[in-house]
Amino acid sequence: MLFAVSGIKNSGKTTLITKLLPIFKQNGLKVATIKHDGHDFTGDVPGTDTFKHMASGAYGTAVFSKYRFMAVKQQGDVTERDLCQLFPEADLILLEGFKESRYPKIEVVREGVSARPVCDEEHLLAVASDFTPKGCETIPVLNLDDPIEIAEVILDYWYSKTQLSLVLLAGGKGSRMGSDKTTLNFFGKTFLECQLEKGKKLGIQDMMASGCQGTNPQCRFIPDRQTDKGPLGGLETSLREAVNEQCLVLGVDIPAVPVSELWKLIRTYRKSKMPVAVLKHQNRTEPLIGIYAKNLAEEISLFLKSSCRVMSFLESKEFAVYESTLEEKWFLNVNNPQAYEALTAFVGEYLNEGGKNTRK
Repeated sequence: MLFAVSGIKNSGKTTLITKLLPIFKQNGLKVATIKHDGHDFTGDVPGTDTFKHMASGAYGTAVFSKYRFMAVKQQGDVTERDLCQLFPEADLILLEGFKESRYPKIEVVREGVSARPVCDEEHLLAVASDFTPKGCETIPVLNLDDPIEIAEVILDYWYSKTQLSLVLLAGGKGSRMGSDKTTLNFFGKTFLECQLEKGKKLGIQDMMASGCQGTNPQCRFIPDRQTDKGPLGGLETSLREAVNEQCLVLGVDIPAVPVSELWKLIRTYRKSKMPVAVLKHQNRTEPLIGIYAKNLAEEISLFLKSSCRVMSFLESKEFAVYESTLEEKWFLNVNNPQAYEALTAFVGEYLNEGGKNTRK
């Protein structure tokens, strides 16, 4: 996975990267770095044999020992993608610079060097700064002097992008709602599109929808292996079909849950080492806002012989909990027209007051 540490010149990108690398190593990640130089550079030390070879006309040269090698090669139009091929075993490749790229990134904004971030907000996970920069109303600002927290944000993204699949559960006939809940409009998007957008912001690449029919290029529609088993039956099938070993599970009819709370849930699961982690708010446990290990599929299949209740299955397991302090309405389950109207009014008022349900 490629991740950029960006910022204008002299903002402290190299210093931050050197602080992050030992933390990633402690977390078991093999990390490589790539730095872009806007000017040409000398790739070898004058006076060495390899430098003399290049000076004499070789287009490339290499030196190696039992434990490392170094190569210099003249080539036109080199990109970071070419260099990534040198590190096939890397879990993470940190790019220094690349502020105009579409890679996920953290931007360093240092007092006295710049006043505000310059990167496109769409690809900016956070800003690392030693003051409160302008233009960060919807972007998390991390303490530049806290490399552990900065590393945790990158680790969360790495985990989400490389280890998680997304399961959207749309089970139920929608009888109380009177229509298919996945197609309900929520501020210009359907409920299904709202949840898929969350998956995209989290970097998840394998996304599935269970219990509904349709077409959407962003996800796979998974028919239940066992019919009339409700969301738990959909979860069992989806776990079997998942590309990754863990699945973020969301009910389609909880469209307002903020991405910020999902990031916190992901960190809770990542650190817990438990097979399940769920979100809790105001003493209410949400089994359909959770992360489940893929290897639970067979256990769920056996459980379905006696019960179809997701909460009953959850209570039979040890699980981790992320307890949210947000207002309950963010997690409102839309099961009927009254709930739909209440949630739309609540979020509409929030947006009218200038709020944005983004990374924060």
